[in-house]
Amino acid sequence: MIWKNAKYQSKLFILFLLLSSLPALTIGMIGYQRSADELQRQSTKDLEVILGQVSASMERQINDFDRFTMLPYFMPDMFTFLNKPYVSPERWGTQEIEAQKTMARLMSAYPSINSSIKGLVLYGMNGSVNGYRLSGDNGINMRVNAEEEVWYQDVVARKGGFVVTGVQQVHQFNGPPLEAIIGARLLMDEDYHPLGVIAMFISPQFIPSIIRSLDYDDVQIAVLDSKRHLIYASSAELSEQALPAGVDDKGVWEMELKLEDKSRTFSGVFLKSNYLDWHIYMGIDQDELLQGSNAIRSFTLVIVVAVALLAILLSYMLSKGLSKPIARLIRSMRSVEKGEFDAPIPYGREDEIGQLERSYSKMVLRLETMIQSIEENERQKRHAELYALRARIQPHFLYNTLNSIRMLAMLQQSHKIAHLIQSLNKLLYANMKLDTELVTLSEEFELLQSYARLMDLRFDGVFQTEWHIAERVRMAVLPPMLLQPLLENAIFHGSKGLGRILTITIMAELSPHDEGLLVISICDDGMGFASDEHKIMAAHGGQQGQQGHIGLQNVQDRIRLRFGEAYGVSVVRENGLTLATVTLPFRQSKDGED
Repeated sequence: MIWKNAKYQSKLFILFLLLSSLPALTIGMIGYQRSADELQRQSTKDLEVILGQVSASMERQINDFDRFTMLPYFMPDMFTFLNKPYVSPERWGTQEIEAQKTMARLMSAYPSINSSIKGLVLYGMNGSVNGYRLSGDNGINMRVNAEEEVWYQDVVARKGGFVVTGVQQVHQFNGPPLEAIIGARLLMDEDYHPLGVIAMFISPQFIPSIIRSLDYDDVQIAVLDSKRHLIYASSAELSEQALPAGVDDKGVWEMELKLEDKSRTFSGVFLKSNYLDWHIYMGIDQDELLQGSNAIRSFTLVIVVAVALLAILLSYMLSKGLSKPIARLIRSMRSVEKGEFDAPIPYGREDEIGQLERSYSKMVLRLETMIQSIEENERQKRHAELYALRARIQPHFLYNTLNSIRMLAMLQQSHKIAHLIQSLNKLLYANMKLDTELVTLSEEFELLQSYARLMDLRFDGVFQTEWHIAERVRMAVLPPMLLQPLLENAIFHGSKGLGRILTITIMAELSPHDEGLLVISICDDGMGFASDEHKIMAAHGGQQGQQGHIGLQNVQDRIRLRFGEAYGVSVVRENGLTLATVTLPFRQSKDGED
């Protein structure tokens, strides 16, 4: 309903906007989505390759440490030292001191092999403990019982296999603890009897060294050990709590990180090293990855906005050219509805709107001509009907009048004939004034009085009249000779068979319910109509074609032809009285006006 009732200009604007913006927006979004998907697929493939390189580099580095733990097998002095019973330092002799120096020299050679080795401890099964630390106090912390630590127990359980832990706090030396990765192995003799445990303390910094060597600065990397403890993270926000659990050997991941008070979305891949039992996560910032796609999206939005503005301008120009003449036609139609046939002037357009304007102007002119023709035909018709009605009443009236004169002349020859003829002349004069439009109520009552005197001469004391006319309605206008048929019916029908004098009362006043309504009534106390005729002329009653009531029908037709169906004459019989009532619109005659 909103679309149906909307203006044509608004509809055109919306359609232009949709038809121009939606294709560009759709194409741009599809291009953006496809390029973004392709970039993500390619990025995932590249990250998988890089991750494989990083994992291989870490495994090679740890494998080197693994080989370093095998060196004691190639050092007879170290095995000889481990095979001897343990001697407490206070009982050392020259041989034991030389052995300790040899062990210290051998162990200090490890850091020179690889700079990531920050310390080394050899736990002999004979109870000896020897160690070396690259920096800080080299003294062994004898309060630490390595056999109670989990990593030591794992090494013993592996029975000669290499064990790598995550980052741990190493307390084997005096002084501050050392944060390192522990790589350890159980040393055994030829009979597979355990001789000792060699533990290397490896700095985790070898991981960023590997990553820097690959030159991937825009890539975020995190390494978790087998227990999902963080070994290394390229960003402080990238922790084991934020990273998704990698239950598979490899896969993809996506997460949102808050870097420098700004939320960034990272996505990438992860890989599990079967050799180290570590999970390595590698990801890239989506905003950096999709810079090209975002440029496509921004360019698309710029194009959509430009096209929308152009669509607004074009739709405004086009809708203005269409809605303006349509609005002009609507205003003209409303004027035509009010009866003002002013056709709009065409602007000389040759398109469909111009053709519509010209056709509408021709239609309005033809409609005005037709209305004028109809009005003229109706006016002529009304005049013809009035003339026909007048022609019908004149013979009837003259017949009754002449019959009265004839009867009076037969009865007597006296001066009353002169009065009769004088009244007759007045009536004939009034009858000639039927050609005029309207007369005042005073003039009409004067005519009725002349007619009453004429009838009184004829019937000689059969009836008497009473006149009651309100002063404010004396100048009310009505058609001439309108009330004469009503008085005539009252005299003839009321006095027939009546053994007393008939009283006729003529009254004129405004309606008590509507002061715009003139009410004229002629009431008599005579015999009235027959029982089957008392509703002949009820208010707004039906047509009656009986010859005896031609006068009443004539009055009804004249009133309705002139004033409309809301007015007319009614005759009713109530409480022994016959009441003829005429209702007319109350209009007064002005001085000098016909």
